[in-house]
Amino acid sequence: MPDSASLNAGSMNFGRKLFPNTPDIIQLYAKRMKELKVMPEFEIYDLSMIQNVDYWIRQAGILDTPYQFSFVMGVMGGIPPTFKNLLALKESTPSYYNWQVIGIGHHQIPLGIMGVLLGGNLRVGFEDNIYLSKGVLAKSNAELIEKVGRIIRELGHEVASVEEARQILPLLNK
Repeated sequence: MPDSASLNAGSMNFGRKLFPNTPDIIQLYAKRMKELKVMPEFEIYDLSMIQNVDYWIRQAGILDTPYQFSFVMGVMGGIPPTFKNLLALKESTPSYYNWQVIGIGHHQIPLGIMGVLLGGNLRVGFEDNIYLSKGVLAKSNAELIEKVGRIIRELGHEVASVEEARQILPLLNK
């Protein structure tokens, strides 16, 4: 049983395909995750999806806060991957939510680091990016993690251990 699983927070055009995530489906998955004690990690592809979660989940009383939000930036059809848009996402999110940045492709590291500087977290790995730097394929997820960890530490921030991350996240099965 996973500790956490993705739950998309709304419908969108994902590239050239419709990515349907209706309120009924969002609620169904959220209820099932609550039953299984799996923390939903709401994937937010656009600003309106923050409101979707607030309305369809919090106001419906399906899940208790805090939630984990993931701001997915750089997907065609979602919010454009800019620092200004990341700030808008962060400022639209209630302060008691945990959040992270998922930058797609070459946006992964710069947007992720900006997320840390704004008080959030970041996700790094092959699911979203395979390059260590321009034209240089990463050999492993570990190599990407080491690079980001080094940058975060150089900026005066801490990198959480696995156990510390488990305490930070609103996991239901701690």
